Amino acid sequence: MRRDYYAVLGIAATADTREIRQAFRRLARRYSPDVNFWDAEARALFEEISAAYRVLSDPGARSMYDRYGCAIADGLALAAGRRGEDLHVTVSLALEEAARGVTRTVEVSRFSPCGACAGVGCAECRGRGVRQMVERVSVPIPAGVDTGAQIRVADQGHAGPFGGPPGDLLVSTRVSGHPVFVRKGDNLHAEVPITLAEAILGGRVEVPALAGAATLIVPPGTQSGQAFRLRGRGVPHLFGEGVGDLYVTVRVEIPTGLDARTQEMVRELDRVLALEPRADLRRYRGGAT
Repeated sequence: MRRDYYAVLGIAATADTREIRQAFRRLARRYSPDVNFWDAEARALFEEISAAYRVLSDPGARSMYDRYGCAIADGLALAAGRRGEDLHVTVSLALEEAARGVTRTVEVSRFSPCGACAGVGCAECRGRGVRQMVERVSVPIPAGVDTGAQIRVADQGHAGPFGGPPGDLLVSTRVSGHPVFVRKGDNLHAEVPITLAEAILGGRVEVPALAGAATLIVPPGTQSGQAFRLRGRGVPHLFGEGVGDLYVTVRVEIPTGLDARTQEMVRELDRVLALEPRADLRRYRGGAT
């Protein structure tokens, strides 16, 4: 027959938390397997002492034990103090939010301590001391996260049964695509159109950036498809110092639908410039060299 847990620890039923802890430490030093290597009886006593301490040191489990006694001792010994499960949610973010960091409030369905019995266990919570509820949790998301990043919010998961500690809330991030920028790591890539005059003569072109507009210096003679690097205009490094870069690829816009006068002006410009872009190809004729 199972012995009374108070008798196992050698304490009164009115003992407070400090007395329970002192009794366990005293008995643990005496019967610990570390000092009783080959003593099977001492090992069995230590297991009984540990089970009694797990129940009596937990207020919720102790209350249940005082009400129902040894009939539920095995279940309480296993459940008392058991940590709650972790909870997983996914949060969708715009690229701008991922880059600057943001605090999101998310709704989670989780087991929380039962308010009707203060976690002890009752009919409303089916004796577990927890009930499933939908609650709101504030989640701080650091700057620089990308799709697949995981943020751990301590103690915001499922509550443990019978007053056990809660698990954590694990938040996975999913960053949406952007109409202008393509993200590659901490760098951003964008394509920006420029005029024919800007490509030939050069100039200052305003280009989009996450933290306001940036100015791109286009040198004279810029070719369509040429890429330029703007340092520090990308995404902040996650959990570190520094910021990625913005790479701007220019695309020269060729006008269409020209009237006769404009066409003549273009021909005149062509004659003045006297460009020969295919000069290096003239030696190739029908595949022969």
